[in-house]
Amino acid sequence: MKNDRVNDPNILNLDHKVLASQRRDATRLQPNRRRFLAGAAVTIGLPWLESLAGKGRAFAAAPARPTRFIAWHVPNGCYRQTWFPTTTGANYTLSPTLMPLASLQKKLLVFSGLQNNDASVVFGSHCLGVSGMLTCVLGTKPAVKVGISVDQAYAQSLAKTTRIPSLQIGISNRMYSDIQNPSIYNGCISWASATEPLQPTVQPGVVFDQIFQGQNAAASAADQQKRQALATSVLDHAVAEAASLQQKLGSADRSKLDQYLTSVRAVETQIQATSSAVSCGAAGMTRPADMGLDGPTQAKITSDLMTIALQCDATRVITFMLGNGGSSCFQSFPWLNITGDHHGLAHAQDGVKLSAIETWEVSELAYFCQKLDAIDEGGTTMLDNSLVFFSSEIGNGINHDQVNKPMLLLGSAGGKIKTGQHVAYNGDPQANLFITMLNALGVPATTFGTAGKAPLTGIT
Repeated sequence: MKNDRVNDPNILNLDHKVLASQRRDATRLQPNRRRFLAGAAVTIGLPWLESLAGKGRAFAAAPARPTRFIAWHVPNGCYRQTWFPTTTGANYTLSPTLMPLASLQKKLLVFSGLQNNDASVVFGSHCLGVSGMLTCVLGTKPAVKVGISVDQAYAQSLAKTTRIPSLQIGISNRMYSDIQNPSIYNGCISWASATEPLQPTVQPGVVFDQIFQGQNAAASAADQQKRQALATSVLDHAVAEAASLQQKLGSADRSKLDQYLTSVRAVETQIQATSSAVSCGAAGMTRPADMGLDGPTQAKITSDLMTIALQCDATRVITFMLGNGGSSCFQSFPWLNITGDHHGLAHAQDGVKLSAIETWEVSELAYFCQKLDAIDEGGTTMLDNSLVFFSSEIGNGINHDQVNKPMLLLGSAGGKIKTGQHVAYNGDPQANLFITMLNALGVPATTFGTAGKAPLTGIT
């Protein structure tokens, strides 16, 4: 019998044909406007509703308490003096940079002492460190070859559980070749296989279409403009059905459904208000400045969209890049009164400015995780039933090393991870953490990347 499975020595075998089929299905789901408007109700998933669990109704919710995985990349490492807590264990004190996460400290894991040395080298780290952040494999050059990323290992294990296998979202498509490495390494953390990068979508409007319309990133501006001109909301055709559904729900679930529909409406209104994102996307101008959105605005819109995508179970796997590696990131931070570019400031180790930038990055992560934590899923929250991994391509801007990178984990995958602590390691591979995370997500991995040979101790 012909073996159609990927033989990747960096992780358990995964079916490449399944992934390809999922991707083809996603791009084929491009209904015409009339059909879409008539059937809009069925393109919107619903939040977890206790009243309907197991009843098999037409509006039945997704399986109870699904587990989600989100990976969040920030560029250029960290300023270690203000990033890492000075104490360890469960009673650790948050560092100044991590203070935006104070309300979530019991659901936060801070790591220090892990290393990802097999995935990058000093020269070229703004390419290799990015591609290696979730793969734990050193990319080759000139041919593109890395390894499957941890998010895709989980996404492929889910097969067709959700309509969208995974979402890749970013702030910028700007990329460069660091020391002759393939430039795609610089702007892509998600890899479906060793040779198949999944480049992020950077236009919020296109992300919105992917979530609610099943359209791909090439959705035409003309169709979007027609829809906007008709002032037809994606929710309008679901409201009547939702109203009849509410009569069958308990009071708590009625409130939850109303909150969900309200939040979707608010995000759609915000997207429509920033119409420049649609027109610039149609013109192929994908950089954030071309869309007329500043960093904080786009980051928050993205967090809102990611939350809704998870809440309606459109997908359970998302990667987000708050800037690509090295100089492919923010060139200034006017909202922080900082004019220097992030890459240069990281090289200079300007502590005052880097601390301000990194505190802002963490505050955006906190905003997203607080939204997840506010969504009840029957006694636990969406954050409790998720894993949110946060890291960078390097440790800091001077050494460009893979030791002591900024690395956080929020959520416990339904109680499988022991949060609320700062755990210090002594050179353990980051890939071992990914084995632990995959196991918590239900994937029976025993190896990962180049160095991952066993689960990481101390967090389960």
